[in-house]
Amino acid sequence: MVLDGVDLRLEAGWSVCVCGVNGAGKSTLLKLVAGLLRPDAGSMRLCGSDIGSGGDAARAGLGAVLHEPMVYADLTVLENLRFFAGLYAAGRAESRIDELIDRLQLAPYRFDRAAVLSRGLLQRLAIARALVHEPAVLVADEPSTGLDAEASGILLSILEGFTAAGGAVLMATHDVEFGIRCCRKAAVLDGRRICFEKDVCDIDAAAFTRDYLAYARESR
Repeated sequence: MVLDGVDLRLEAGWSVCVCGVNGAGKSTLLKLVAGLLRPDAGSMRLCGSDIGSGGDAARAGLGAVLHEPMVYADLTVLENLRFFAGLYAAGRAESRIDELIDRLQLAPYRFDRAAVLSRGLLQRLAIARALVHEPAVLVADEPSTGLDAEASGILLSILEGFTAAGGAVLMATHDVEFGIRCCRKAAVLDGRRICFEKDVCDIDAAAFTRDYLAYARESR
């Protein structure tokens, strides 16, 4: 059993960063929320629909950035984004694609196949793919992986804009400093459960970044 009795609520406009050591269950939690795994017990709801059985209604409200970019290697940046926008019958698709390409600085690569992109550019494409249909919730597992400082700043701006517009973000990351910079709440997975959850403004950021597990255990 990887997780046991995890209870987590995510409201519109919220962003939650989940921290935990390797094997704590962060990726499992995000895959459950993304509908890629089914829980043995309990339930999860997204925008009023059950994630496991809600079908298209639940999936349409979700964007996911996981360890794999989940794009087609033989398609170009533009073709990938058009394909995924089409899957969701996204409105204003072309203007949305142009907006994301510009914001993520992918314009010079829009006609390049995904197969030839660097790891950092692939991560930017994965972020654009997750947001192209304007989801209500973004699930992000190590979203800053492969990004340089400039691209991380762009991602931070995008996430801030996403939540300001009423979106919700559930993020798991080992980059604790980045996580608490761009999230409203911080949570810690330990012993298969959420053992700590607080608003970032109520946390000693330096101490949390230095050793979040000790900080969480001492705060119980």
